[in-house]
Amino acid sequence: MMKPLLNTCAALLLVSIALVTTAQAKMAHGNHKGSNKSLLAECLKPAALPSPNCGRVPTAVFGPKGKLYVVFSQHGHIYLTTSDDKGKTFQSSIVVNRKPERIYDDGENRPKIVLGKSGEIYVSWTHKTPGRYSGDVRFSRSLDGGITFNTPITVNSDRAIISHRFESMSLDEKGRVYLIWIDKRDKIKAKENQQKYAGVSLYYAVSDNSGESFRPNQKLVDHSCECCRIAVDQDSAGRVVALWRHVYPDNIRDHAIAYVSPENSPIQGMPIRATDDAWQIDGCPHHGPDLSIDSENRAHLAWFTQGEKNKGLMYGRFDFKNEKTSLVHSIDNSPSASRPQVQVMGDRIYLMWKKLNGEQIDLLISRSSDEGKNWSKPEMIATTKNGSDHPDWLVHDDELYASWHTQSEGLRLISVTE
Repeated sequence: MMKPLLNTCAALLLVSIALVTTAQAKMAHGNHKGSNKSLLAECLKPAALPSPNCGRVPTAVFGPKGKLYVVFSQHGHIYLTTSDDKGKTFQSSIVVNRKPERIYDDGENRPKIVLGKSGEIYVSWTHKTPGRYSGDVRFSRSLDGGITFNTPITVNSDRAIISHRFESMSLDEKGRVYLIWIDKRDKIKAKENQQKYAGVSLYYAVSDNSGESFRPNQKLVDHSCECCRIAVDQDSAGRVVALWRHVYPDNIRDHAIAYVSPENSPIQGMPIRATDDAWQIDGCPHHGPDLSIDSENRAHLAWFTQGEKNKGLMYGRFDFKNEKTSLVHSIDNSPSASRPQVQVMGDRIYLMWKKLNGEQIDLLISRSSDEGKNWSKPEMIATTKNGSDHPDWLVHDDELYASWHTQSEGLRLISVTE
């Protein structure tokens, strides 16, 4: 009686494997042009797997002399690869976590990489634990240029099978490593005590020994949104700033900004409300903000909202001196626009976002040459007909690139500097 069931399961397994293989095969070299059939052949080559084109959610950063470092998720591993020609070709991938594990690898919840001043390579990601929407923040480092990585450690001290996810990573002026994440431990405690608790918490941990270990977890704030990415950047003095979607009274989901203290005490007056869209929603939009700080320590923000005051993709400039956001500007309020990114380059500011245009997804940018007061008309810099990841900005010296991973074209770097 069990044989037909086993045959059916085996058939379903074969179909599932075929679908996964086909999906991975569509992700090929960023500069490779051709049909999906040729891309399939490329991704099935042993030398092409693992690769940032066949894997998921590649995240990149430029290092010294223009070397590109990319981390990505594939087959339960985080891998690192490098490129000396801006992503046209990649070196063989190095595994970060030797023991495979379940990994969150969607656009909002992806591996991160930052480079230290002395050649250190720091990598973080979120491990899926058995509970629903649960996870742990994971970290590993390399002190030999990416040849080998230390055994990964779990950074969150709370080990309950709950959400410790959506981590972001940054370095300050002293080379300290910061990990900031969304954490559910206080919501669980409130529930046990029959208390109301809107949203969840933000926690963080700091390492002052090049990632060898982390200080005890510190709470940054109560009542953050549950599943939006946290944006981080550094000011002109190298201090770490975080921007996130926050839960305000009456379930208003706008954004808050704060300096993150390297010590075991919060910074007075933080956080500060950074956006005021009056978006009342009982749930997380799963659509986090972006942040770029200029030489005057003004924070340039990009975000998504469906509030009473503003709708769609928005830009604004937050000034810590007067604790206000000015120059609020609608980037794109069409229903198919998403994932706004902002980047300051000298006296210019760049915005980038995705937009579904009929049967294809376009990647658009807009420029401002007067500190965000006026903006150029949207310009399409790339397009794809299949699925795509979130775009990101990459800076190398005075050059700015758009980094975009798509199913059909793989990982692409597109120069946008005038």
